[in-house]
Amino acid sequence: MEKKYQNQIIIDGLEYCNWNRDILEDLWKGGVTAIHATLVYWENTEESFKKIEEWNKIFKNNEDIITHAKSSNDILEAKKNNKVAIIFGFQNSAPIENNISLVEIFFQKGLRFMQLTYNNQTALGGGCFEKNDSGLSRFGKEVIDEMNRLGMIVDLSHAGKKTCLDSIRHSSKPVAISHANPSFFHNSIRNIDDEVLIELSKKNGFIGLSLYPYHLKNLGDCKVEDFCIMIKKLINLIGVDNIGIGSDLCNNWPDEVLVWMRNGNWNKKIDYGESSTKNNSWPKQPTWFKKGSDLKKLFESMIINGISEDQASKIIGKNWLMFMKNHF
Repeated sequence: MEKKYQNQIIIDGLEYCNWNRDILEDLWKGGVTAIHATLVYWENTEESFKKIEEWNKIFKNNEDIITHAKSSNDILEAKKNNKVAIIFGFQNSAPIENNISLVEIFFQKGLRFMQLTYNNQTALGGGCFEKNDSGLSRFGKEVIDEMNRLGMIVDLSHAGKKTCLDSIRHSSKPVAISHANPSFFHNSIRNIDDEVLIELSKKNGFIGLSLYPYHLKNLGDCKVEDFCIMIKKLINLIGVDNIGIGSDLCNNWPDEVLVWMRNGNWNKKIDYGESSTKNNSWPKQPTWFKKGSDLKKLFESMIINGISEDQASKIIGKNWLMFMKNHF
């Protein structure tokens, strides 16, 4: 099993960690090929450029084990050179403000994923926490067209259902939901119902399955066996080629960062997100997925729980790579 894993393409479709040498070495030693790393949530244009500058310093200080990937070929080259490829993503469209020209400017800086919304209404569309989902706006359509032209992946994580459906149908290229699970597995606000999943698959869209506790059956007590049962049911619904992992791993952050993620600068009260207990502490991760290198455990668990080796290989990374090749 060890040799089988070492030969795999291993891609995590989303992580947001407080990056340091230990975390990066864990990915590297764990054989991870690439991760889509969140740079921003609520930041404006200027703040987002600073986040890119911070990452450039991280690359310089860790150039022996990581590299910035701007193309799918860069990912393969990183694998060849025994480095982890880092792919930039924004979890909100706030950084482009109301200026469509900024999409290309950020693309030139390496941005390859951008969400239209982060829970709330934006100028592009409706967030999943809004009572009334506006759907994709005129500006949203123009931004998707520009992202399609450039080869930037439209990410519908945190978007409302109508905005998801509008975007799937409008986009000339397949879109992604980089980190979520099916609602049939756990009825979370952030998870995705069958109608959206089927529409997504019809357009060759993609879902990265989340390991964030609020997206899991029984939260942090979720059993890997149940997660694998969910994968098999999802394969039957949309096929295996549209599925990957987007763990939404958020390691090494203080609780204050979770509060900021939920509230940004838009709220003077306290929003508790999906916590039913008004808890502003990080939820506990499942025992079988606490760090990036635990993707190996997940790969092995899929095979043990009746998912074929070929299917597990696709889900653990090959599918993400093929999807990215169609964009950049």
